[in-house]
Amino acid sequence: MDSVVERRGSYDQGQPLLGDDSEAGSDEDKLGLGGEAKAEHHHHKSKISSWTNTSLIMCANLMGAGVLALPAVMKDVGWIPGLGLIALLAFGAVYSGILITRIWMLADQRKFPAEKYGDLGRFAYGETGKRVVNSVTYFYITVVTVVFHLAAAESMQTVFYDVGGNLCLWQYSALTIIIVLPFAQIRSLQNVSLLAIIGSVTIIGTVLIAVARLLQGGPLEGAHTVLINTSRKDIRPKVNSLVLIVFSYCGQAIFTELISSMQKPKDFPKAVWSSTLTMMGSYILIASVGYACLGALAIAPVTDALPEDFWAQIANVLLFGHVLVAYIIELNILTKGMIHAWHTLDPAHWPTGRSKAAKIRRRVMWGLSTCILIGGSFLLSNTVSFFSELLAFAGATGGIATTYIFPCLFIIKVDQGISNGERRLCKTIIVVAIIFSVVCLFNTVLDIMQKWKDIGPPFMCMSCDYKKANNLTPGVC
Repeated sequence: MDSVVERRGSYDQGQPLLGDDSEAGSDEDKLGLGGEAKAEHHHHKSKISSWTNTSLIMCANLMGAGVLALPAVMKDVGWIPGLGLIALLAFGAVYSGILITRIWMLADQRKFPAEKYGDLGRFAYGETGKRVVNSVTYFYITVVTVVFHLAAAESMQTVFYDVGGNLCLWQYSALTIIIVLPFAQIRSLQNVSLLAIIGSVTIIGTVLIAVARLLQGGPLEGAHTVLINTSRKDIRPKVNSLVLIVFSYCGQAIFTELISSMQKPKDFPKAVWSSTLTMMGSYILIASVGYACLGALAIAPVTDALPEDFWAQIANVLLFGHVLVAYIIELNILTKGMIHAWHTLDPAHWPTGRSKAAKIRRRVMWGLSTCILIGGSFLLSNTVSFFSELLAFAGATGGIATTYIFPCLFIIKVDQGISNGERRLCKTIIVVAIIFSVVCLFNTVLDIMQKWKDIGPPFMCMSCDYKKANNLTPGVC
């Protein structure tokens, strides 16, 4: 997934992606309600010393569970379109990062503070722009949070298949609630960058195990591959395959904060190039190996296609760890947004101050908010229990907008010196991106409805035995 920590700390929540020297405590004790930073700051946020450190942070945040869907993408389009799109969209992501850098530099020259992605929207289009950017981003986070809930349940189902018996997917989804809920009560995430790196290590470990295990086992019987998939019966998956690749490079919403955190912001394009090329190499590796070994049997996540052994369980344990970290951080962002919304609706009765009673009431409100969000993720992930389709939905609704539409809209508005050629290029990107986003969204909804018909309705059991009996997985579960 794209990346699975890419949207953290960048949505006017006041929570920095990078660690700082602030005192420990809840975000609401140090920040204004809703995450808006108070006027008085008692600490100085540390600066990133070099573009290489920024590159590492970007890789840690952008590389996510979306990478595990790439072998299935290859199945839908074939070798040439699949690898070609992975490379082409990598350069598209680089251009997007360069545009954001230019917009930030213009804002800095005009003494306009821009530390978050929404600030760029305000710089270009005022408060309306900021509200639109934040609304799209919040919706995007919500969908991705549902994806994490589903991925956590599926990884646990594979890990505990031998000892847990033939339990339904929704039962593991309910167990996910019990595991995540205590962690969701952590209100202060001062070491988000550390959590992001932990999440990155676990997803890299998952990918390496998957690649090694697939190569060791060799191609499955019937693992047929083609240079170009010309089958007309897979038109909708072909279209949605592109948005899955777009999703794998998403993460532009954190770029503004990263730039403002660098000692030399002008070096940010170097970090964009190095991190994106690193990701492209990793994506080509897992996509190529997964497709060569699984062919038309490739599924998402690819870990569900691993042979039933110890390493498959380890891979899914690492995947669960990655998803858990991402889930916690996304929930933290969404919970702050919900708290801010509640405060806006009834500011007169909101508990303020540092009294014990006020702090207890704020904790209760936080706990209630997390219960609502996790409960909603449980319901939605079991209503649409299809990993690839949920990823495509996230990419179509928010990934394309944050990666291509917003940067192009902003640069046209704020850069008076932009050339006519680049202006036409950006306008073309905007039009194509909007059309493609609408088409992908429509296709994804149709795919979900078709899968309800072919595989089963919402909240069906979806046990491992059912998946095997209906040829939904060539692996453990």
